[in-house]
Amino acid sequence: MKVVLGITIISLALATFSSPVTGAAKGLPRLRAEGIRIVDKAGNPVVLRGINLGGWLLQEMWMCPFVQNPPEGSDYKRIPDHVTLWKTFEQRLGPKDAAAVERAWRNNWITEPDLARIKEAGFNHVRIPFLYSVAESASGMEDLRKAVQWASDAGLYVILDMHGTPGSQSNDHTTGSAGRNRYFYDNTMVRHSERVWEKVAKEFGSNPSVAAFDLINEPSGAPNPATLHLVHNRLYQAVRKAAPDTIVIVEDGFKGLDTTPHADVANWTNVVYSIHIYHFDAKSPQGHIENLNNQLPRIKELRGYRNAPVYIGEFNIEPHSTAETMATYTKTLDDSELSWALWTYKTVAPGGPMGFWGLWRDPRPANCVDPFADSAETAIRKMTQYRTENLEPVSELKDVFRTSRP
Repeated sequence: MKVVLGITIISLALATFSSPVTGAAKGLPRLRAEGIRIVDKAGNPVVLRGINLGGWLLQEMWMCPFVQNPPEGSDYKRIPDHVTLWKTFEQRLGPKDAAAVERAWRNNWITEPDLARIKEAGFNHVRIPFLYSVAESASGMEDLRKAVQWASDAGLYVILDMHGTPGSQSNDHTTGSAGRNRYFYDNTMVRHSERVWEKVAKEFGSNPSVAAFDLINEPSGAPNPATLHLVHNRLYQAVRKAAPDTIVIVEDGFKGLDTTPHADVANWTNVVYSIHIYHFDAKSPQGHIENLNNQLPRIKELRGYRNAPVYIGEFNIEPHSTAETMATYTKTLDDSELSWALWTYKTVAPGGPMGFWGLWRDPRPANCVDPFADSAETAIRKMTQYRTENLEPVSELKDVFRTSRP
């Protein structure tokens, strides 16, 4: 919904068959799962190599420039997540000004030139995390349409990822609402998410630029694998009502690929399984390589048993990141024909740069938006500073992701 708040706020807010294709998505033919590979219309194997547009349609406080702690003695609560952030703005500024501030965030965090930058960096797709409610509003759906068009124009595929479900799929702040975890315990919330996926599938199912729908990000709050299977099946069926030909991605929720249902048994087709790999306890750069190599045999075994591709929907090599380690890591994934998406495209952190979290970053501690004090005009003005052209690229990674392009 367009919000009119006066001139000041408006102006401020305003390949070969035998080897996988790892570079351009030129022409954007529809992709599908065929055995353990993703292939294009001609049957050529495609390795999706991409990056997440984290923080855009669901803000994670650790990587976004917002003051989290209220003034001492204030009645406001600490802001741990997306939902609390925008509730605080609305409480202080009112619905119209809060909506204008959120619009300014979306208009500045990701813009059309960002997709060209991603393409030039050597990627062939973007994964777009979104909170379920984004797809329920006219303006949010327009943001998704716009991003898909920008990506397609740049020669990039898109994977749409429901990063936060109604009621939250775990206690993690990455769901948009920390400490809730009600999704798997309330049928009305599951039904709610079915309606969201029906809408998204109807909108994008006929667009070959949208390579896949990632049903639930990191569904670790499911009480057991059986519940997760049942919910995944309901969402799969919801998508298939409107999008019979689009790949559906099923995540393990950190429970292990071996807990996921066999697609043939579930009567699923055109399905890709997904895991996320982080090794926060790594003691050295080599620790990340060893962790990946230790997991690969089991991943490949289960990929063969499932007869379906596997997608590493998120990973990073923090702590102890180096460009050499990143190059080795991604080459290992490419050579294993495992599609992947790095987390994340950009960060503007309150404390300054955080290693390889973000290909683009503010080299200084961020000039943070203060939800407890800033006027709408001030918040919007600050948000223009977070456009990527005002940030710096991580120079060590400049050519790393171009190495396996044809």
